[in-house]
Amino acid sequence: KPAVYEDNLFFGSEDFRLHAIFQRNGRLNWTYYTKGPIRSSPYIAEGHIFIGSDDGYLHAVNAVTGRMAWRIDAGSAVRCTPLVYQEHIYFGTELGDFYCADFRGTVRWRFKAKRAITSSPIVSKNVVYFGSVDSTVYALDVNTGWVIWRFRLNKPSISTPCLADNLLFTGAVDGVIYCLEASSAKEVWRFATQHQVTGSPIIHKDSLYCGSVDGFIYCLEYRTGRLRWKFQTKGPITGTPAAKDDLIFIGSTDHRLYALLA
Repeated sequence: KPAVYEDNLFFGSEDFRLHAIFQRNGRLNWTYYTKGPIRSSPYIAEGHIFIGSDDGYLHAVNAVTGRMAWRIDAGSAVRCTPLVYQEHIYFGTELGDFYCADFRGTVRWRFKAKRAITSSPIVSKNVVYFGSVDSTVYALDVNTGWVIWRFRLNKPSISTPCLADNLLFTGAVDGVIYCLEASSAKEVWRFATQHQVTGSPIIHKDSLYCGSVDGFIYCLEYRTGRLRWKFQTKGPITGTPAAKDDLIFIGSTDHRLYALLA
């Protein structure tokens, strides 16, 4: 998805480029070229755009000029959206390396998972969380990269987790939505859909909303996992819902965008 900074909208493309266009008229401001397709979303902090590319680098680009500030050689494609927390950047790679770097582009620590990390990281209380194609959810100390806990799933996770009330929620390609205690990885509940969960769950008020490749969007009571309702579209749902007031928005591969009452 695109990102917004001041009067510009930024997005990456499979044409190897990061584009900056003016919001007011859609005209191109500048283009930054990488050496591979860009399959992640940009993250903006401190006047810079951080974005990964299949060229194996994380790029830091000046948001005003479009010039490279620095880049990190990550050794393989960077397809997750990076995260900035306390003046550090966190991101994973297709070979399973998870990096922490400072705003000068210096790598502070690196953690190795067994397979690709396409799940974008999230952070809370100095702990960074992410899933991996090695069928594991990890919780690492943001300062050292030490493993606080790891939770084994039945199948790989490409879903970005979300947090609420010391609970962590994530989906996996076995179609299961998991709820774990964020501090201990103790499983609180799990809910099985009928197909893969590739998008991310969201929490809105006291409910969890998540789509599935089975074509349904599910509304669950997030503390218990109890099903409140489900709505069927006419195609697989691979993305993440959005919420505004009393409405839930979700797109489907049936070429429709749905607005549902929460």
